[in-house]
Amino acid sequence: MSHSERAPLRVAAYCRVSTDKEDQLNSLAAQRRFFQEYIAGHPAWAFAGIFADEGLSGTSVKRRPQFAELVQRAMAGGIDLILTKEVSRFARNTVDALQITRQLKGRGVGVLFLNDNIDTRENDGEFRLTIMASVAQEESRKVSERTRWGQLQAMKRGVAFGNNSLYGYTLSGGRLTIQPEQAEVVRAVYRKFLTERKGSHIIARELTESGVRPPLRSGGAWSSAMVLRLLKNEKYCGDLLQKKYRTTDHLTHRKIVNDGAEEQFCLRDHHEAIVSRSQFQAVQEELARRSRLTADRNRFSARYWYSGKIRCGACGRSLTLKRTRRPDGTEYRRFVCRGRLEGSGGCQMRAVRAEELFACTQYVLERLALDRRAMLEELLGAWRAWRQPDGTPEKIRQALRRQGARRERAVEAFLDGDLDRAAMHRAISRCEGEMQRLEAELAQWERSSVTEDEAEIRARLERELEDGDAFLDEAVQRVTVYPEDLLVEVAELPVRFRVRAEGRGTGAEYTVAVRACLSEPRERE
Repeated sequence: MSHSERAPLRVAAYCRVSTDKEDQLNSLAAQRRFFQEYIAGHPAWAFAGIFADEGLSGTSVKRRPQFAELVQRAMAGGIDLILTKEVSRFARNTVDALQITRQLKGRGVGVLFLNDNIDTRENDGEFRLTIMASVAQEESRKVSERTRWGQLQAMKRGVAFGNNSLYGYTLSGGRLTIQPEQAEVVRAVYRKFLTERKGSHIIARELTESGVRPPLRSGGAWSSAMVLRLLKNEKYCGDLLQKKYRTTDHLTHRKIVNDGAEEQFCLRDHHEAIVSRSQFQAVQEELARRSRLTADRNRFSARYWYSGKIRCGACGRSLTLKRTRRPDGTEYRRFVCRGRLEGSGGCQMRAVRAEELFACTQYVLERLALDRRAMLEELLGAWRAWRQPDGTPEKIRQALRRQGARRERAVEAFLDGDLDRAAMHRAISRCEGEMQRLEAELAQWERSSVTEDEAEIRARLERELEDGDAFLDEAVQRVTVYPEDLLVEVAELPVRFRVRAEGRGTGAEYTVAVRACLSEPRERE
């Protein structure tokens, strides 16, 4: 084939502007016209398209969809030559520029940088590109530093930055303005958490069931994490904390939590508050208190906490914890009826995954914690009944028997390998300390009929209910397993809770959601 009969060179162009402001978009339109005319002015070229990214950074190719499409089409054989004005439009990252041009050259595709007079098809093309790409990368760093400095000064002046996704406010021109309908939802969340003593999971469920639209880009349902973000964000009390996140470098633009590496700025009373400062502070204190309670729960080995308390609803025997190691190294834990372990002729009750048991029990405890005041009154009522001379000693004896049984369970858990020696000694010491107190109390009752003042009893019960260790150790008395649900019984309460949960996923991705929790009268023992 003669030169005149060769197929035309398929030429495409790439252009980019770094912002989506009007003047920049006008510049983009001008770039398009320039490349169309430039390609049309070469008879041996065939127009293969113009690819343009608007309002995107050039430091990384990952966030430029049109650029990625251009490279993909060229690598597939649809383009012979790519035009761009300068290296900084193509890539401000030296590594990216060299890697991509090498890949394209390997497929016979050249890149022509018009303003820089670099053609990667020529012998010195890569050498000259390396120099210009390095210059572009350094310029990008300087621009990034100037931009960060400018943002920092704006932050000090109180200009709010963000993408207008803060629930309850609209962000315009660096100013936060209350969005009334969403602000009412925020106030309701604070009221539910602080006054009604509800947890984030329950609040999220109630908002979803009420048809309240969640924050943008979050689907159709509220989550616990969304509720917690509302409760922890200082903006709702009128303050503005700047520099919560920082950018790791100007090439990746990846943001991470600012853990003190860069200075933060907190502007008090920066904008109109949705909740009062006292409400916000009270919520932070309550969050910290509940966090301590969770930490207290975790200090107890789950294996010991439930040891001897889980019963089979079919045969009445206890369930034991079994562990299986998966191929990926994760552990699969389930509680199995001891009767079922006897073989094919044993009990046929289902095994319960540890995640289901823990989720159902903690759900009940959280529900009780919501109405801790009512629980206090219930215990006080029980105390008033016990204070009669003919009833109280027997109640103390029952408590002594419970502590003795708890001590025996600790020993049993140690012998089964579910509890280490140190934890066993701590549990026994705790039980024996309580037994000594009860024995002294019983002796006092037997010597005289003098009783404690009710105000002192109330204060002691309040302290015990606030004590995470004592509350958890005492709270769950029994969990009975049935084919469809679990029956959770809490010490000293006249009701018990029938809880149904649903698990989804496999392996480490397995999650449990409580679907129903109904209370029913507790049978007298």
